[in-house]
Amino acid sequence: MKQELSITIPGEPTAQGRPRFSAHGGFPRAYDPKKSKEAKQSVRFFVSKAMEEQGIRILTGPIMMHVQFGIKLPKSQERKRIPRPRIWRIKKPDLDNLIKLVKDGCSSVLYLDDNQIVKISAEKIQCKQGEAPFTKIRFKELAELS
Repeated sequence: MKQELSITIPGEPTAQGRPRFSAHGGFPRAYDPKKSKEAKQSVRFFVSKAMEEQGIRILTGPIMMHVQFGIKLPKSQERKRIPRPRIWRIKKPDLDNLIKLVKDGCSSVLYLDDNQIVKISAEKIQCKQGEAPFTKIRFKELAELS
């Protein structure tokens, strides 16, 4: 039976930042920015907790990933009389960087490596007024192609 995991992570979605570089003993070293590192740890925590609750083992086959990022409405756009509805978010952060952070955060927790992901569906929205920001993720093991 193919496994499936659905989870909603509360909080503002974070995009994968550019790697930072330093030199230790004359050797260059790349590392994740602090914000990206903390966001990946948060994703790992929520995913491992959901796996435990839903009785899911590590996924080993091809995987489909669907993710929806809800980004908080800026204070400057809030209205008192007519609250703002959900809309497509066409500003930063970039969708591919948001996806990258989730994929990296789930790697070796939910699946062995992110190269197992063969199908991706993603969307980035701006939350309606009063709605909390979120990241909804669904991973589903796929059957082999015939």
